[in-house]
Order: sequence, then structure tokens, then C-alpha cells
Amino acid sequence: MIYTEWDPLKEIIVGKVYDPADIEHIEDIEFRNGLQRILAESEEDFIKLTELFESYGVVVHRPKCNFRKELGFHYPAVCPRDMHFVYGDKIINTIGGDPNRYFESDYFTDIMLGLDRDYYAMPRPTLPNYYAPYQFNEGKILYHAANILKCGDAVIYTQPYNTDLSYTPTRQFGRGTDLGLEWMKKNVDARWIGLHESGHADGKIALIKPGLLMCWLEDMIPPELQSWDRIVVPKQNIPEQFWQSKRQPIMRNNVEKWLGSWIGHVDETIFDVNVVSVSPELVITNGYDAGVAAQLKRHGVEMVPFNFRHKFFWDGGLHCVTLDLTREGKKETYV
Repeated sequence: MIYTEWDPLKEIIVGKVYDPADIEHIEDIEFRNGLQRILAESEEDFIKLTELFESYGVVVHRPKCNFRKELGFHYPAVCPRDMHFVYGDKIINTIGGDPNRYFESDYFTDIMLGLDRDYYAMPRPTLPNYYAPYQFNEGKILYHAANILKCGDAVIYTQPYNTDLSYTPTRQFGRGTDLGLEWMKKNVDARWIGLHESGHADGKIALIKPGLLMCWLEDMIPPELQSWDRIVVPKQNIPEQFWQSKRQPIMRNNVEKWLGSWIGHVDETIFDVNVVSVSPELVITNGYDAGVAAQLKRHGVEMVPFNFRHKFFWDGGLHCVTLDLTREGKKETYV
């Protein structure tokens, strides 16, 4: 079963990308070669990440990711966390409002149905063929599973969206509707604790173990977690132009615009809060920060850095590109 982000990890999914050979039909040679390099290097990193988990005795599942030419460059099976929420013996398949990701969860169906779990799928609404802000999709059941973190008998969640665009940039772009959040609450038996933010919760807070969290902005910590020790990590600065184009990160114009920058920076060491706990004593991180490592060590936690080179291109860190299926723990009260 799984009720936390930190109990000893036993079983996990690691994402997958298209085979570079799948896009040989693309006539633009420069574009094709660049995208093939991203695909090849991403899979190399996923293989290394798989081997790292297996070295700790974790069973790893990999999805099939077959390119469907008729759909174009739809988002591949990179981020299983975004559309799947695992809690107790229940797996919930959710859906977001991006038509580019409408069929994404299909890549994981075989894995999910092969587990001895209760499986629930959020109904798929009809979406326009363009990305629309979630407030314009209200009335449809939409909500990203990555908006939620598990904390025993409680779950920490972000708001579907924010209509006050003057508040802060971090709250302008949500990942769900009010109706979608209501649907999730009906299907997940837990205490729901809200963050005063929108978007993916795992890009804001990491629950490392009972009483310890990481964040990049302390204002995001809800009152229920204020008594926990916290490690404030450095926030990676990303050009504003990237945020404007990130919603469909594998579309042609975005690759052409960003390819040189991404490939030029993929070897840099990056650190953020999008991390995966193998146990309360060990966490795999995106890159290395000496100050954060020292603070974790003082709390009895070992940092294992990992370099997922194309995290900016796929807009996903280690927590996003994995999905823990089984942890050795029980439902307890931590907050």
C-alpha cells in the first residue's frame, strides 16, 4: 500500500519516450536530428534511473510508448505522476485540459490493470483542439494527479486555478477545475489540506519524512505543516519565454526555438524540490546542492544526486517522471 511520499519504496514506474526511429519520417533534418537526440538521451537517463532504483531493491515497471503518427507529436509516457494518483489500494487515472496529453494515460493501462488494485478512471470530456485555461473549462471534470501529495491520512493539494492573475505568477496557471477537485475528493478517503497555490504540488513542496519538508518559497507551506522543519532550496531561474511555450513542449516551433538552449544546458547540475524518497533516510534529487545536502544530512537523510538532462524540455523532474506504486507503510496521522 502507499499512504506517504517517504515510506520505504518497493515498486515504481519510470517513464519512457518515443523511439528516435519513430520520427524518421520528419523531412526537416535539423529538427529531426535535434528531437532524436533528446529522445535518445532521455531514454538513456531513464535506463540509468531504473538501474539506480533496482540497486536499492525497488521493482521498476516501464510503459510501452509507441508513436502514433496519426496523432502527431502528442506527449509521450514521460510523466506517469501527472495523471495517476495512487493511495492505499486504489489507483485513480485523471485527465487534464491539454489536448496534447489526452491519450497519455493509455500508455500505462497495461501496468495498472496488471496490479491487484482498485482502478478508477476519471471520465474523459470532449476538449477543444487547443489549450484553454482551466477556468474556461469549468464544468468539466479535470484535475492533474500531480497536484496532490500524500501525508498519511491526509493529502496536500493545490487549488484548481486562480482567476486573480495579479496575485503571483505561480498561481496564474492551474491544473484542474473545481468539478475535477470535487470528483477527486469523492473518490479519495482522506483529510484534504489545501495549499494557497495552483499547479503541481511536487514543484512546490517535497515531504521528505515526518516532520521534514523541502520548499523553494516558505509562503507556500500550509498552516498544518508550519511546525515541520523545512529546507529552503534555491529556485532555478528559467527564461520567461520558456514558460510561455511549455504547455506543448514537443511541438515543432518550440523545439526549433529552444533546441540550442536545451542541448547547450543539459549537462548543468540542477537542483529543485521535485525529488523521490527511497526511504525516510534516502532521497534521490535533481542535481546536487552542497548546502541542501548538509541540511539533509543533519536530519539523517542521505542525498543521491541524479542528472535528468532534459527536465526542462519535458517540464518534469524525478518525481514527475516516476510513480511510486508500493511503499512499506500504513495509514497514520502526521499532521
